[in-house]
Amino acid sequence: MFVIIGTANIDLVVSGFNKMPVVMGDEFTTSSLVFCDDALQVLLGGNGANCAYVLAGLGAHVSLCSAVGEDQLGRIVRDYLTEQGVDLAGFVQHPAHATAFTTIVSDRTLNRLAFHHPGALASYAFGDIPSSVLTHATVLLATSFSIMPQLRREGFAQALRTAHQQGAITALDIGPAIGKPTHIDELVPSLPVVDYLLTNRHELSVCTGETDVERGAARLLSAGAACVIVKQGGDGATIYQAGCRAHVPGYPVEVHSTVGAGDAFNAGLLCARRQGASLEEAVRFGNAVAALVISSGRGILGCPSLTRAIEFQRQADAP
Repeated sequence: MFVIIGTANIDLVVSGFNKMPVVMGDEFTTSSLVFCDDALQVLLGGNGANCAYVLAGLGAHVSLCSAVGEDQLGRIVRDYLTEQGVDLAGFVQHPAHATAFTTIVSDRTLNRLAFHHPGALASYAFGDIPSSVLTHATVLLATSFSIMPQLRREGFAQALRTAHQQGAITALDIGPAIGKPTHIDELVPSLPVVDYLLTNRHELSVCTGETDVERGAARLLSAGAACVIVKQGGDGATIYQAGCRAHVPGYPVEVHSTVGAGDAFNAGLLCARRQGASLEEAVRFGNAVAALVISSGRGILGCPSLTRAIEFQRQADAP
């Protein structure tokens, strides 16, 4: 069973305009009022929920460990996940906290501004994860490292350690680089029990203090990481291991929204790796799943089935 620990929230997506507005006080003006051609989208969001949703779409048995409030948004999140077949044994509904939400404002050139309320996620702790869920994990992904304060460091470390000791594949995504971003020093205790450390270029730079991707990855390897995978958007992803480096190109597609791309990549990567694909093959499959999500027009909700992803990859890779 795949076990995902991470955020679950609602994304409110505002789009359909040419460029970001200029803030000019509290009045409606020609520069501060923007008319949108696109309708407001109410979508499933959060690193954990996104990844779990995509994995379930690929046919995996997946359990999500996260939290929402006992409110309307929480019911929407649960409905999305339940209808997709995600197991919610480690999912908590807090009566005293609201469901987290992110309002995402994105113009036609894909500049993005986001407003986030953490809600119930701020109180989710290691003790909320049923021991039976970790016992049955064959793959464990810890994500949302920087924005789940009760799990940060020791909670995530304990979950990764438990899964690793029983032979599960373990992965840690250090993003997002917001609030108090992840720093390399706090990762060191967990690195011996992490098979794959996942990051993007910006998160890697903030974490290590290195603006160069190669130097940043080298710092993590020197600190004890077994394998660092750097997601690079449309350029694909690069694998770094001791003494070797391999770049896997992405798939060119028409991009509707990049929201959830990294989570979709994680899902595809871990799904393929669990099925016995080589690491490079698994990264390529992750790139394919991410490409289908960002080109779907529905974000994560437009994630592919396993058959669709395989067929897309077959056609795209054909000479």
